[in-house]
Amino acid sequence: MNLPLPNLDDQSYDDLVQEAIALIPLEYPEWTDHNPTDTGIILIELFAWLTEMILYQINQIPDQNYASFVSLLKGEQWTLPNKSAEEKQKQLQIEIRKTLLELRNTYRAVTKEDYEKLILEEWKNSQDFTEAESIARVNCLPLRNQNQTNAKGHITLVVVKDDDNITSNAAYPNLFKFLDQRRLLTTRIHLVAPKYISVNLETTLVIEDGIKPEDVKENAQEALKYYFHPLQSGKYWQGKGYPFGRNVYISELYQLLDNLSGVDYVKKLIIHPEEKKSETVLTEIKLDDDQLINFQTATITIEVKIGNESREV
Repeated sequence: MNLPLPNLDDQSYDDLVQEAIALIPLEYPEWTDHNPTDTGIILIELFAWLTEMILYQINQIPDQNYASFVSLLKGEQWTLPNKSAEEKQKQLQIEIRKTLLELRNTYRAVTKEDYEKLILEEWKNSQDFTEAESIARVNCLPLRNQNQTNAKGHITLVVVKDDDNITSNAAYPNLFKFLDQRRLLTTRIHLVAPKYISVNLETTLVIEDGIKPEDVKENAQEALKYYFHPLQSGKYWQGKGYPFGRNVYISELYQLLDNLSGVDYVKKLIIHPEEKKSETVLTEIKLDDDQLINFQTATITIEVKIGNESREV
């Protein structure tokens, strides 16, 4: 919302005269003659007239002053063009709008949102930008060093590349230079790739009679792939990818598989991280703030429901 400009010329000649006469009993009670012929009243009217002219001049800001203000905001000298008064005013208004719009662009990174906006929006417009350092997602972790331990003045930026090889560990020299010019003097930046946790999934799906098992298995694999994908998650996570550091809950996977077309119910579901199988049934897999899921495939067994029983196909 624009700030309203104050009206400095809000008192008329009559207002000034009446206000001054009203102060006479307080400042000088012995002065009782307030007729227009009184010498004191004549002086009050004179000063009110002079004051009205000064107030009018204060409220009129010259174009040259506007040009000086624009120069201060731009950080460089800007002068009015040597043209007609109408053309000067037009160019001045254009430069004012342009300068105010430039002020709204994020340059200095202070908050978490500043860093995310710089990387996701401003970085692509930088002259140092390269496709090899194109970033699709970023998770800003304040007060964290590159070892993910608490450290004052440090900030870790977990970035996901905008390409197919999302799990590659790449260096970002140009991006680091871009951010280093915009950080606060005492801030230390760390650019790191996410740590990917492999999740293995085994499930048995009971399907309705007449449904093709191959179609259900393919749909289940595709749904799980999109659900865990760090970038292109389709209808899951608003298409923005699996959230950083979000735990994997078996109850949500039960719901995902149970809602697939043709699935009657989920008979069995086991999840475990990496290649390790837990002896106990896990209900969740915990992730840290810099971790995402690397999901490849699931072991899916299909059973067909026949009457009150089911058999494997």
